Amino acid sequence: MVWKNKFHERINELWKRAKEKKSKMTQTEYARRLGVTRNALLGWLRGSGQPDVDGLVRIASTENVSLAWLMGDERPRKENELLQDEQTLLYSFRSISPEHKDYLLWLAIRWKEAEECASE
Repeated sequence: MVWKNKFHERINELWKRAKEKKSKMTQTEYARRLGVTRNALLGWLRGSGQPDVDGLVRIASTENVSLAWLMGDERPRKENELLQDEQTLLYSFRSISPEHKDYLLWLAIRWKEAEECASE
């Protein structure tokens, strides 16, 4: 079977990412961000239960992930479908100023050129 419910693993991954972005974030702060109590979050992190459909939608929206990914979909992606890291990068890119977008694109081109030179 390609798909099975992996909410427990995915919520742990999202919590880990949140801590990496903001090292002093507490579980209480993260729970508030998701619109739930700390106890609810702790239960999910331990694998006891999961939110209702509205809660799943709220988490997916807040964390900029798909519901399918949040629930454990591991089917091979379709052509041109973005990976989770690519979705996060695109979401971040869309929120920065035009000047920073230009600089980021310039950097990406230079990195690509440097990798191509290194592989020759």
